[in-house]
Amino acid sequence: MKKILAVTALVAASSTASFAMNVDGELTTATKMEARQLVPNADLDNLTPAQARAIANAVHSDESGAAALIRSILANG
Repeated sequence: MKKILAVTALVAASSTASFAMNVDGELTTATKMEARQLVPNADLDNLTPAQARAIANAVHSDESGAAALIRSILANG
């Protein structure tokens, strides 16, 4: 039973970022808008799939440092 709950929690946690991305691995318009609210003038074009996933995770996390995390992802691209 514990294994089922652990697997369910893992799947639920990993699925939120997938909703924030298109089939092409790009951020959705809504996620880009949310990221730009956190980091105005952020260049969210030509992201790698890894960057897009990381930014989607940052935008949809409860972390208070999401803006700093997005800046770091873009700077270290």
